[in-house]
Amino acid sequence: MRKFIRALDLLRELVLYQIARLCGAVMACFFQDYRNVWMIAERGREAKDNGYHFFAWLTKMHPEINAWYVVDKRLPDAKRVQALGNTVHCGSWKHYMLFAVSKMKISTHIMGFTPDIEKYYMLDKINAVRGKKVFLQHGIIKEELEWLHYPNVKPDLFICSIPAETEFVKAQFGYPEGVIKCAGLCRFDALSAAKKPKRQILLMPTWRKYAVEGKSREEFTASEYYRRYQELITDPELGAILREKDYRMVFYPHYEVQKFLSEFHTEDERIEIGALEQYDVQQLLMESSILITDFSSVYFDFAYMEKPMIYYQFDEKEYHAGHYKKGYFDFERDGFGPVVADADTLKQKLIKMLEQDGKPEEQYLDRIRRFFPVRDNHNCERNYQEIIKLSGKK
Repeated sequence: MRKFIRALDLLRELVLYQIARLCGAVMACFFQDYRNVWMIAERGREAKDNGYHFFAWLTKMHPEINAWYVVDKRLPDAKRVQALGNTVHCGSWKHYMLFAVSKMKISTHIMGFTPDIEKYYMLDKINAVRGKKVFLQHGIIKEELEWLHYPNVKPDLFICSIPAETEFVKAQFGYPEGVIKCAGLCRFDALSAAKKPKRQILLMPTWRKYAVEGKSREEFTASEYYRRYQELITDPELGAILREKDYRMVFYPHYEVQKFLSEFHTEDERIEIGALEQYDVQQLLMESSILITDFSSVYFDFAYMEKPMIYYQFDEKEYHAGHYKKGYFDFERDGFGPVVADADTLKQKLIKMLEQDGKPEEQYLDRIRRFFPVRDNHNCERNYQEIIKLSGKK
């Protein structure tokens, strides 16, 4: 019965999409808004990532392109992106029509430009979604992500950022020749303008399927993931280190963990628990001096700015067994900072790092420079050129 209801739901969405195509085609006969549309998005709600940065660059450098950004107009991000150009409210009928007639569909998340990611992920498997699809990516791929293999998803352009990632995706993900291109993450352009950071440490772990997905609050708080980070942000020794060195810490867990954010607590005035709507991730990365993470790909952004970091990996085996399979990146061999598995070692490494005045050790600096052979502020331009080639325009 569940499968039958789901099938009916998909059929309904397909009918809506076809009606939107027809209505959009009629609107294009009378209104410029519906002609040669480039639709740009992230998850379809926010404006914080590569989609936002590409849209900002595009509206400034190529105002002749009819670009529309998909955003939830009830969120704080909306005003910021509305100041740049055309926006459409996610899930509105205008969104349906613009999405249906758009020539270029560009997003950081697969099907992020659609009114419903999950439904259109399924509809795209039967080639129902028309137009060229561009996957800007949310970060640099370092692990084996089977759901991103072809033909599970079918973008016409799949953007990678560095040679190692590009070769890995080409070799493992099964895409046709010419789909994978190395152009860089659009948000990296802003990193070159980063100013001197604050006396701030960013504690930013990723999520775990086995601790978060489908879990109740009771199940989440019983997980090792919760216990480890709750113990860390209430550790009196860590608080003493922050006071002695005159630093503060922001604990900002992954988007998928934010729904459980109220379960974390600390009375230390030097440690702040950051909510999703409270901070811009890139701004946090730019203004922080040291990053403590686990497996989150945000460490690539931090390395791009040549700043020091620590990897706190207390559950490495469980992570690769139950979250993402290991890829080409080995943290011990390729990482940009020390790898630790317990809080005591983490605090020791942190003290040493603070005494080095926020500079990475030479071995890690050398790894960063070899990993990023190109570091500039032309990533948006390279992305644009690849999209233009895909469009067939000169």
